[in-house]
Order: sequence, then C-alpha cells, then structure tokens
Amino acid sequence: MMKTRRSVRWRALWTLIFSGLFMAILVARLVVIQLTDASQLQGYARNIHIHKIVTPAPRGQIIDRNGKILAMDVPTYQIVAAPRYVTHPVQEAAVLAKYLPFKASLLDKVMSNNSWYALLDRSVSMAVAHKIQKLNLTGISVVPTNGQSYPNGTLASQVIGMVGANGKGLSGIEYEDNKILSGKPGYWVVPTDANGQPLPQWQKAYKPPTPGNTVQLTIDANIEAVAQKWLKWGVKRAHALNGTVIILNPHTGSVLALANWPNFNPNNYYSATPLQMTNYAVQDPVPPGSIFKPVTASAGLGLGLFTPNSMFDTRGYKIVDGVRINDWNPVGWGWITLTRGLEVSSDQVFMDVALKVGVNGLFHYIKAFGLEHPSNVGLPGDSPPVWLPKKQVNPVDLATMGFGQGMAVTPMQMIAADSVIPNHGTLMQPHIVKAIVSPTGKVIKRVNPKVESRPDSVKVAKEIEHMMVLEAAKGTGVPAQVPGYVIGGKTGTSQKIINGKTSNNLFVASYMGFGPVPHPKFIMLVMINRPVGRLFYGDQVSAPVWKHIATYLFKYWHIKPYAGADNGQKPFKKS
Repeated sequence: MMKTRRSVRWRALWTLIFSGLFMAILVARLVVIQLTDASQLQGYARNIHIHKIVTPAPRGQIIDRNGKILAMDVPTYQIVAAPRYVTHPVQEAAVLAKYLPFKASLLDKVMSNNSWYALLDRSVSMAVAHKIQKLNLTGISVVPTNGQSYPNGTLASQVIGMVGANGKGLSGIEYEDNKILSGKPGYWVVPTDANGQPLPQWQKAYKPPTPGNTVQLTIDANIEAVAQKWLKWGVKRAHALNGTVIILNPHTGSVLALANWPNFNPNNYYSATPLQMTNYAVQDPVPPGSIFKPVTASAGLGLGLFTPNSMFDTRGYKIVDGVRINDWNPVGWGWITLTRGLEVSSDQVFMDVALKVGVNGLFHYIKAFGLEHPSNVGLPGDSPPVWLPKKQVNPVDLATMGFGQGMAVTPMQMIAADSVIPNHGTLMQPHIVKAIVSPTGKVIKRVNPKVESRPDSVKVAKEIEHMMVLEAAKGTGVPAQVPGYVIGGKTGTSQKIINGKTSNNLFVASYMGFGPVPHPKFIMLVMINRPVGRLFYGDQVSAPVWKHIATYLFKYWHIKPYAGADNGQKPFKKS
C-alpha cells in the first residue's frame, strides 16, 4: 500500500515537472512570437490576406510623320486554360478551333498536359472573347488585358515590328524603342477573406499605370503603301526571292519609306516565316554592284586624278596581275570618257579608276561615305558592312571593288552613301525616328538632321550628278525615266557571294535614283534579290519599279513636269 502511494506521488511529481517545462517552453515561444517574429509573421499574414494586382501600362503609339497611327494599344483578351480541370479536351479543342487561329489537334495537345496553366491565345478581340465566354467551357477562362494592334496590317511591318505575349517588343521599332513605348505598370492592393475572395471594401491602395510615350517615325504612310505595292509587283515579275525599297530625303537623312517584300501582318506574327520578318534593308549586306560606282568616281575626281572627260580604252575586259576580269559588255565601247563610262556602266572604266586611286585612296572615300560602319538608322539588326582588311587587298580585289564587287553593304548604307551626290557633297546620318511624344501630346525629343561627313566638294558632287542625269537620259537607266522630269540615277547588277565565292547565277538587281534635278527632293533605291529567268539586270528588274514609285511621288508632292526634250542632258545653269 505504501509503495503504491509513493508511486502515485512520483508520477504526479513528474507530470507536474513536465507540465511546468511545457508551459515554460510555450510561454517562451509566445514571447519570441510576440516580440521577435511579430513583424515577419505580420508580413506573412499580409501576403495571405492582401494581394497586389499589377495593372499593365497602356503601350505608346507608333505614328507616321503626319500623325497616322501605325501601332496602338487596345483592350484585348487572353484565352487561358487550366488543363488539369479540362475534362473533355478533344471536344473543347474542336469548339475553340472555330474561334482561334489554331488547329484543333494543337489545342487538344496543349489542353491534355495536366498542367495548372496554359495560354491558348494572347490576344483576341472583344467579340471573340464574349463568344468563347458564352460557351462556358470547363477549365477555359477569358482574361482581360491590353494588346498592341496594327490597323494597317502589313504596312511597314518589318519597320514597326511586333509585341510578344509578355508585352515586350520583339522586333522593329517595338523592340528598338521598347523602353520608350512600354510605360510603367500600376497596381491595386486588394484585401481578401480566407478563401481568397475580395472583401466588400476591397480597394486599399491604387497606383495608376503610366502610359508609354509615342514614337513618331519619319515615314510617310502614303508613300510607304505605294512603295510596297510596286515592290511586290517587281519581285513577283522577276520571280525573285525578296526585295526592298528605301526612299530618303538626301538633305536631312530622314527615311520617307522603307518597304520589304515579302512582309507579314504583325497582328498575326506567329504565322510569319523568317524571310517575311527579315528587314532586308538593314539586316542583309550584299555586293552593291554598279550603284557603288559614284563612290569610285568621287575618289577619282576628288583626288584630282581624273576629270569627267578623261578617256579610257574599253575592250570588254581587263587583265590585272595575270587575271582576266570581264566587263558586263564583252566587246566594250572603244575609247570613252569617264562620263560615258558611268552612262553605260562600264566595269573596265571603274577598274582603271580604282587602280589609279589605290587602296589607301579608295578606303579613305569608303570611310568618308559612311561605308565602314552600320547605318545607325535606328532599327534593330543593323548589320555592319563586310570588307577585306585593307592590308589584304591585292590589285585584283581593288579592281573588282571599283565596280562594287568583293564587298557587301546593306541597302541602307548604300543609299545613305549615294545621297551625298544630290546633297551637294554632304553625307547626312540616316534616321527613321522623327520625335518622341508624351501621352499628352508634348514633344519630349525631336531628332534633328545630323551631318556625318563631307566627302565631296560641291563641284565634284555636281559633276557626278550630271553624269547620273545622263545615265538616266540616254544610258542604262532609261527604263527609270519619268516623262517630263529630270532624274539622275545608276543601275546595278551584282553577283551574290555564296560561301565566300562569287556566284555566276545569283544576282542582286538595283536602281538608285534621285529627282527632280537640279533640286532633288528624294533619293530612292530599289533592290531586288535573286531574280530568276531572263530578267535579272538592274535596268530590266528594278528601274521599272523605281519609275512607278517616282511617278507617284511627283504627283503626290504636286511637282509639275518641267523637263525639256533633252531630259536634262545639258547641265543646268546656276540658279
């Protein structure tokens, strides 16, 4: 009996000790929670009961030089799936395929992966969103958001670019000026109950989003549309791979049009091919061919080694260091002047000029004409030129460079260089952005014309301008002639470089021209890549495209016909 009582007392004592220790630990833990961990736990509570909902900022517009909207922010809707809750993916995919630009098999595959979230379409219209919402499909949600719309479809698509599902620019101006266009997102701070539902007085804090700024381009949408129309015609007529048209104001460097064909619709960019999305004007360096000859002529005249009346004996080829280099005309023209050499585009004449000028002299002018660096026009993917290192240039290389082979430059670099001639010897920095405008319409930044260099004297530029007028009036550029107007121009037909070797059957056909002379308002380059068939020379392929677009420009700018019967063959008197 005594042992039993003693045992009970010990058990009671140990129970009391353990209970005391437990209570001491519990009190200590409560003290720690109350004093030490309070702020951290309050933060956890806020995260559980207060949610921050980010509201995207309206994206800035892209407009042309006259204010026409090229890209704009619009309310759109995302179609989102929770595949784990989709019970009949095959049936729902078949229904959604009627409203979304995707095949039912692809939608079925996305909705059968048992995940919590899948974006089916990042941007659908309100009408489509409402139709899908009425279907009441299990696991399918319609989420309101903002998206970028391109009201003109394919117009200047490679220039404008597009915006991805994350709201960031993926190409073109949308990518290049993404920070300017993006703005800053806002947010709501929302208290919720234990189930995550907003409470009746749910607005605790609100910060409105800051809209992005507008980017105004130098492009004229009307000119762009016409350039695009005739380029498409020219590429298809020549059965070519692709092509580009660039129109510059030679006195300011502003891009009035930049068209590529083929192109794409940025509203449906996910169906575009890489060829359609490539901005050929700035991303693809090619041998310029004879449209480089005005640069070679500038070197010869500028260094005082030749005059427009210097004579050359053309025989259809030239032997340089034991290598025969053929002219495009296998029989030549006999004795002709430098001026006539440009008119008929004699390769041999410009081999002679380049060899006389020398490597140092030619490279000096290449640099002065802005052909040693990317165009810096303000577009992504702006490729640098491809030149042999000066120390490696041998006489054969130098001779072929004289007529635009053995190097590669982008169309934008080449038109900027040739714009020196109608701008009386001054090279302007090409640019495609005119201004940055705030959401309230205030001009934040204006892009002013910038002189890059002065490679030619006014005298030399005028001499070459007249040579190019003769080229258009009675030389290889006759197919570009617009009746009633004086223009200057230069044809070009170059051989593509494939795997480091010059191709014998892949060409680039070009026409570079300006007008109206003697006060040129524009310079335009039409370049068509890989024409197929009997039409592959610049005068056959690109000059007719140039003529159609130039005819529109003269009418668009209300420039009345003024040319005499000689189309400017006699030099204009100083005015």
